Amino acid sequence: MYLMRKAEHKIVIISGSADAITAAAIQKFCQNGARVFLWDTDEQKGKIVLAQLKAQKLTVDFLKTDITSLENTERRAKEIYEKYKRIDILINNAAGSYENNEADWQKMIDKSLHGVMNCIKAVSPYMLLNSFGRILNTTALLGLYGDINQANYTAVKNGVIGISKIWALELSKHNITVNTIAPGYIESEYITKNTLMVLKSIKEKIPARKIGTAKDIADAYFFLASEEASYITGTVLNVDGGYSV
Repeated sequence: MYLMRKAEHKIVIISGSADAITAAAIQKFCQNGARVFLWDTDEQKGKIVLAQLKAQKLTVDFLKTDITSLENTERRAKEIYEKYKRIDILINNAAGSYENNEADWQKMIDKSLHGVMNCIKAVSPYMLLNSFGRILNTTALLGLYGDINQANYTAVKNGVIGISKIWALELSKHNITVNTIAPGYIESEYITKNTLMVLKSIKEKIPARKIGTAKDIADAYFFLASEEASYITGTVLNVDGGYSV
């Protein structure tokens, strides 16, 4: 019996980090019939992720892309559209953890703010041609609430929320939704570096009493990209086990 795959023939671009969340998102969309393109500047890391996913017979490609450059991003989007005549879904998962100093402030802005804008500017014209699109941007709980010594990260992630709301206002009438995911504590190399005592303390602050997984974020992306979420736009979805309640 043939099971309908909800992302059949969709063209998906995931920009930013070749990390666990990205890998989980690629897996989710590919398993549901999509063709996924990973955009990242880290070619070595990107190809490692690619090899792991292709071993699972998933249809995914890596394109070395500097999302801080609008010209480079537009060129990549054009290449994809000219070949497939559609771009359906854009996931901006650019991330970075930098020190709170002047040099790293600029890096954070370039990658996680300008990068988001560049990707939307490059991809949205092709979504407009087909009167369909799903744009998903990744922020963080710090973008909503902030923390000590996190001025740069908080400002940029809050900026991503603002960008998303404005693009939602501009694009939603064209059947293009724009939403934002705010992950809470998610299993990662950074989280696992903490001591058992620190992890216990973190879990006690989360109503669900557990750390989230990359799959939790991928599932949220997939829902907001689906037809079931066609009337949801301009929103911020917290995926945090209730931490923000």
